[in-house]
Amino acid sequence: MKSRLAIIGMLLGALSSTSMAQEIEDGLVGNWKYLRNFTYVNVDASANIFQCRILPDLNVFLATGAITDGGQVSWNPVRFFSLYGEEVSPSGQDWGEGEIELRTRVMFLSGPNVSASGIERREFDRVAKLPTICAHYLSMVNR
Repeated sequence: MKSRLAIIGMLLGALSSTSMAQEIEDGLVGNWKYLRNFTYVNVDASANIFQCRILPDLNVFLATGAITDGGQVSWNPVRFFSLYGEEVSPSGQDWGEGEIELRTRVMFLSGPNVSASGIERREFDRVAKLPTICAHYLSMVNR
């Protein structure tokens, strides 16, 4: 009887961990906003990630990457655009690796701060859509 209950318990545990992993992955898909400034993230169903940071002078940092197993984010070189849409230095910054996780309804994303002098762990809330400028650059990246 005890072994039967143990088997049932193991099966329930395996099923709940599998559904939890799927739920977390599905929960990340969408648009997110960092609460302290104008940093937006889009995660698609193919585990691609896009980050758009609108700076106070209206210049824009863009980063794309992929989410890998274990919640790791592998960033491509960052691109920087002026207010007028011209790509300028410091394009090519390497953000390297980061981490992403979902807790309840909050997404946490670790990566370099704007000055690339350190690592920050930022909290993001879900938003209905990206600002127009971020949506514009996302459409260019997805071509």
